[in-house]
Amino acid sequence: MMYLPILCFAALAVSIASPVTAQQQPPASTNPFEGNPVAAQEGHVLFNETCSHCHGPDAVTPLSERNLRKLARRYGDQMAETFHTTVVNGRPEMGMPIWGGVIDESTIWKIYSYIETIQVHE
Repeated sequence: MMYLPILCFAALAVSIASPVTAQQQPPASTNPFEGNPVAAQEGHVLFNETCSHCHGPDAVTPLSERNLRKLARRYGDQMAETFHTTVVNGRPEMGMPIWGGVIDESTIWKIYSYIETIQVHE
């Protein structure tokens, strides 16, 4: 039938043009806990449990390449996206393991919420 390809194309066009629904996930670079002090406190504990062996307890380290207190200065408006991408995909060539699939999104963003609170802005 000749109508089937036209109907499929029409359905595709409608689905592409449809507005984003509330059920869809936000982009990976969006922190769902932004400004939430409880999430930041939880993130601090999670950071010390998960990340401190390389980045130091409370994110204090003398190694500049592992210093997470200067992410805002390094990445500016791209800080959240860079953090998330680095945690999920790792940087194996630099010693950063791939945490995507190991640490859930909620934990990643809580840790990020803590990291936001310790940024040095000098």
